[in-house]
Amino acid sequence: MKRKLPFILTVLLFFIYTGLYGDVLSHIIFYHEQHHLFLFSSHYFTQQIETVGWMSYLTDFIIQFFYYPWLGCIILGGILASIYGLLTYNIQIITGKNDWLQLSLIPSLYLFLQTMAADYSLVPVVSCWLFLIFFTLLNLLFSPYWKKIHPFVPEWKCSTKVTYSITIVVIAVYAVTASYLFIHSYNMSEHRMIKAEQAVKEKNWDEVLRQTGKYLDKRRNNQLIYYFRHLALYHKGELLSHLFDYPQPLGVKGLYFPWNSDSRESEYGHFLYEELGHINEAQRWEFEAMVVWGETAPHLLNLARYNIIIGRPRVAQRFLNLLKQSLFYAEEAKRLETVLSSGKVEGLHYALAHAPTHPARFANVMNIGPELLYLCEQDQGNRMAFEYLMCDLLLSNQVVRFVEYLPFIQQFDYPEMPAIFEEALLMYKLGIGEEAFAATGYVIRPQTEQRFARYYQLFQQKDNYRLRKEFGKTYWYYLNFVSPYGNKIITN
Repeated sequence: MKRKLPFILTVLLFFIYTGLYGDVLSHIIFYHEQHHLFLFSSHYFTQQIETVGWMSYLTDFIIQFFYYPWLGCIILGGILASIYGLLTYNIQIITGKNDWLQLSLIPSLYLFLQTMAADYSLVPVVSCWLFLIFFTLLNLLFSPYWKKIHPFVPEWKCSTKVTYSITIVVIAVYAVTASYLFIHSYNMSEHRMIKAEQAVKEKNWDEVLRQTGKYLDKRRNNQLIYYFRHLALYHKGELLSHLFDYPQPLGVKGLYFPWNSDSRESEYGHFLYEELGHINEAQRWEFEAMVVWGETAPHLLNLARYNIIIGRPRVAQRFLNLLKQSLFYAEEAKRLETVLSSGKVEGLHYALAHAPTHPARFANVMNIGPELLYLCEQDQGNRMAFEYLMCDLLLSNQVVRFVEYLPFIQQFDYPEMPAIFEEALLMYKLGIGEEAFAATGYVIRPQTEQRFARYYQLFQQKDNYRLRKEFGKTYWYYLNFVSPYGNKIITN
């Protein structure tokens, strides 16, 4: 049993770590893989050694295998578990005695708890592991000399029963302490955000809605969560019908990221522009992200795709050449090489392919509204641009401009006027009067008129509870109680 205990604990730790990385910590594996790229080239080797050093280079080599999540779980779980096993083994070689207090568990558990944060570098973990491997080999070489000092190492003078009892108690203390720290350190918000991002990249819109819904159910607000949720709602055909399922305290900022020179936000801006077909702007966001986060696979792939479709094959080739030096992205790079000259990439729509190039036009990086309007004008039938434009105007209280651009709806086959559009039209009607509204040609259904009468009744009674319960998902409630731009329609 003396010799079996370290082995049993090592195996147990391996299964615990691997299981956690495969479940509640699965976002950690994904995050590291997306933010590191190992290349098999002499230039990359020289650059890494000269800038970040050997340990970072070797860490990136290991992280590349996280491309397969199950393999990443096994590797990281195995490294952390073996840190305990190697420490225990070295203690036995040097002292000739067992580690009855299981002090070797502390480094393994500590490093594991540190890896729970997505931004925590795995370099210390890999460095510790490699050092222990080297130290073990060294100790095996000098084991005959270590045996000479074994007689001088103090003996643990307790009965076997007492010794095992102490060991069990110590292990239990470690387990309880580690569990407590795990529960109190676990960042569920981070998990939801990264898993939502992963689902967006996989275009698994149901999963995006599930993750963002669970986040918002906790009555928390986060721009990234709203941003991902709106993308998913559009692709599910539910943006206009479910826009106000949750309050929108961020207003238009829940739809997109204005350019704030924020390093973290730079990673996310391209998603929306790619889906809209505004590839030039998506390319700009991705390039900014690459400057901040380095030449990682997602950035290189997207930059290659974008440059192919906007007619810059030589620029795209530069990014593909880098990817071809990787282990797991080389095939994708070679596939994209076959369409370099075609100017077409599967899954990408270039909305401005036929837009005039002169005079030069500069994108509005602070306000997406003008870009959405430009897309609607240049790419007729761009339903996403239309719906986002309408939502942008409604969320910013600009009902007058909403009515001005509502005629774009004629390009699409909506079975009936979306409810939030009718709610906004009713507010517009109250502002300009019956006669002027009749001239617009829009008709508001009697049901909407009746709902507003009920809303106005509760509003006058100041019955906020019933207002929120019955009308919390309407544009009226947003305009009067939630909008960060005040409770009045903006007319200019």
